[in-house]
Amino acid sequence: MTEIRTARLTLRAIREEDIEDVLAILCDGKVAETYMLPDMSDPETALKLARRFRLLSEDPERFVYGVCLNDRVIGLVNEVDKSEDTIELGYVIRPDCWNKGYATEMLKAVIQALFARGWRVVRTGYFEENPASGRVMEKAGMHPIEHVDQVEYRGITHRCFYYEIQNR
Repeated sequence: MTEIRTARLTLRAIREEDIEDVLAILCDGKVAETYMLPDMSDPETALKLARRFRLLSEDPERFVYGVCLNDRVIGLVNEVDKSEDTIELGYVIRPDCWNKGYATEMLKAVIQALFARGWRVVRTGYFEENPASGRVMEKAGMHPIEHVDQVEYRGITHRCFYYEIQNR
């Protein structure tokens, strides 16, 4: 797996020593509002998912990275779906690192890395209640598309808006 570097961040495989940082992200209530996760109230479920992220981040066929600041995992970015030329991503930055430009910096770098790997379209979506994520997508050069989903998550139906960018 190739690391992706920006001015402040390193995107890399998740290591065993990162598991506590990943658990903190996965178990954060604010994160769970908009980053689709199973119920993390059971510590064993949370640990299994953190370890699954670690294993997937080592798989060269998957796009799963820990987003690191000063070698500490502050976020995750992962493939949600992929087709012949399109990859859909999900991403999260832990709440105490919001509003510092990390998500935008990460997403711009990820888009360039995916285009360099031959992907033609990069897509991502956000719940209507999280317009800040839409602003991140816009700042990263993405554009809204007409597709809107109704997504059932944790007993609530959310409108999900999608953005994408194409490699020309």
